[in-house]
Amino acid sequence: MASFEEFGRAVDREMAKLKQFFEAEVKPGAKRGAVDALRTAAARLAELADDLERRFKDSAGKSA
Repeated sequence: MASFEEFGRAVDREMAKLKQFFEAEVKPGAKRGAVDALRTAAARLAELADDLERRFKDSAGKSA
């Protein structure tokens, strides 16, 4: 049976592997997802601004 110290070393090795995996695989994917979400939100905000501007111009033209 392995000693407690050996068990601790094995856990440390596995944690290092997990950290490396997270840094290499998970973080970049999450960042890409955030970038895509921000670009989608920016495009939608631009559409909403255009719509508001169009409505403002239409209502200003009717009252003039």
